[in-house]
Amino acid sequence: LAVETFLGAAKLAAESPETVAVLRQRVTSKGGTTEAALKSFDADGIAAAVGRGVDAANARGRELGDILGQD
Repeated sequence: LAVETFLGAAKLAAESPETVAVLRQRVTSKGGTTEAALKSFDADGIAAAVGRGVDAANARGRELGDILGQD
């Protein structure tokens, strides 16, 4: 169920002319479960943590590319 939900959300985001933020707002009920989760994620700094992870992976990818490009 979780995988199919993620795939459906990703497909919708890829095919929609609206931004992901607008799509998210449409499924977030005030006082609902999604809003509670988003508030928790925000309080825990999840967005910043994910951003740092992406930056770290990008930096390592560049390092590996430089290493492999030396041949």
